[in-house]
Amino acid sequence: MTVGAKSSRARQRRYRARKKAGRRVLQIEIDEVELTAALERLKILSPLDADDDETLRRGLNRIIQVLCRPDADA
Repeated sequence: MTVGAKSSRARQRRYRARKKAGRRVLQIEIDEVELTAALERLKILSPLDADDDETLRRGLNRIIQVLCRPDADA
């Protein structure tokens, strides 16, 4: 089995798991400075982590999860 076949199978497995869980992966374009400023303002990001793409991704993911939560008061 080739490396490409293994990675292809792993991608397919992750895709099916996400689909089953009702989740999606989206690619977005966003202003890096504005995102960093918003995450810092919300105390989600330390200024020391502003250059870490993975930390920015997790912070944006956290904001989106909060926005998508069902409103408990509704």
